[in-house]
Amino acid sequence: MDTANRRKNLTARATFLAAASWRYVLPAALPLLLGRCDYQSAGDHRLTSLRLTLHSPKSSELGSPTAPQQVPSLSFDVEALDEKGQVFPANTMLSAFLAAGGSRLSLSNPCAAPAPGGDPPWLLQRFPLQGGRAQNIDIGLGNPGIFGRVELNLEDQQSQALGSSPSIYFPNPTIPRLVTPLDPNAGNASYCSPYLGRQVVVDHATSGGKLVVSSVFQSGIGVSDSGASDYNSLYVFTFGQPPSYLRLGTVVNRMSGAIAKFNGMTQLANPAITAADELRPDLIPPPVELDASRLPDNKAMDQVNNKWLTKHIAAPARITGVVCEVQNDAGRRDNWLKYNTVVVNLVDSDPASSAGCSPGQDFSFRYFSVQMPGKGFAGFDPLVAAGQSGTFTGMLMNSASKSGKTLYWTVAVRSTGDVCVPSGAGC
Repeated sequence: MDTANRRKNLTARATFLAAASWRYVLPAALPLLLGRCDYQSAGDHRLTSLRLTLHSPKSSELGSPTAPQQVPSLSFDVEALDEKGQVFPANTMLSAFLAAGGSRLSLSNPCAAPAPGGDPPWLLQRFPLQGGRAQNIDIGLGNPGIFGRVELNLEDQQSQALGSSPSIYFPNPTIPRLVTPLDPNAGNASYCSPYLGRQVVVDHATSGGKLVVSSVFQSGIGVSDSGASDYNSLYVFTFGQPPSYLRLGTVVNRMSGAIAKFNGMTQLANPAITAADELRPDLIPPPVELDASRLPDNKAMDQVNNKWLTKHIAAPARITGVVCEVQNDAGRRDNWLKYNTVVVNLVDSDPASSAGCSPGQDFSFRYFSVQMPGKGFAGFDPLVAAGQSGTFTGMLMNSASKSGKTLYWTVAVRSTGDVCVPSGAGC
C-alpha cells in the first residue's frame, strides 16, 4: 500500500473512533442535561387542571349503556390543581358545558334567532373559584337536548385548564323526541332541527310500542314508532338499496346515525340498522288523509295546516284529487321531467284551469305533490292521467327553503299498490 492510501485509512479510522467515543460519552453527560429540569421558572407554577368531586348523584347512579338513568342535576366540588397535583389558589371564573362524542353539546335552540351578545350555545353555567376551590355547585340537566352518553366538562378559559365528570348515561332519544320541533308554532318548525349534525342512537319506541319499517324506497326507508300518534316517523337515508331484510313491517331493534337535512326534511344519515326477526305490518300507522281541509300554504303562511302536517312528516299518507297536466305549465313540466313529480289539486274551480288545475298566482296556490319512483311506474302517465281523479299513497315529505319563503308537501309513492288512477273501488 502506498503512503498516500495509508494516510487516508488512518485518517478515516481516527474519525470513526472519535465518533464512537462521542457515542459513549453522551450517556454520561445526559444526567447533567436532564438535571436542568429541576430548576423551573416561576411561570411554570400555574393552574393546570380541575378536579371535580361529585356529591350527587353517586357513581352507582350515573347509569350505564344497558341501564341509562334520567339524572336531573349534578352537585359537586371543584379544586384547582397545579403542575404537581397540589391545590393552586386561583381566583377565576369557570365555564361548565356538556360533551357528547368528544364535541361540545349545544343546548340552545338553533331554530330561534340568537340574542345579540348572548352566551355561547354550549354554556350551561358559570361559577367562580375562590382560592382554588368551589363548593356545593349545582347544575341542572333538564335540557331537552341531553340524551345518550355525556360528560360534564369544566374549563378555565384563561389557563385552558379542564376538568370532567364521569360519563353519564341518559336514555337514548325516541323518534318523537328527535322530530318534534322545540317550537311547533314557529314558521320554520317544519324544516329546522335542533339536533342537526348530532350523532344519535334510537333503540326503543314510545309507550311500549315498536319501531317498524313503514316505507321502503330505492335509497332509504321510513321508520315509525307504533307507540306514538304524532311526530312518530323518521326517514332513514341508506344511500343505496336498503338490505332485503328491511321491508314493510320489519321491526327494528336499533338504528344509529347523524341527524341531517335534505331539502329541509329531517333524516337519519350514515345509518347502522339492526332489525329484529319479526315482521309486524299491522303496526304500520294507517295513512293520514290529505283532503281539502288539510291544504298547505306553500308560502308557509298557514300555520294551522302546516303545523298539522309537520306532525306527520315521514309517516304514511294518502291523497285523492285531480292530476294536473304537465304539458302546458312550464313549472309542472320541469318538475315531472326532473323529479317525476306531479301536482294533485283538490279544490280548483278556476274556469281558466287546464285539466282541472289552475296555474295560480305568485306561487301562492295551495296543493300537494306526488312523486313517482320513475317514469312509467305502475303504468302512470301524466299526459294520459291529466284531469282524472287519482288516489296515491306513500310517505309524506316536506321540502323548504331555510328562509321559510317556500314550503312544499309531497307524497312519495313506495310501490305499485300505492297508485290508483282513476280513483275507484279498492283504492
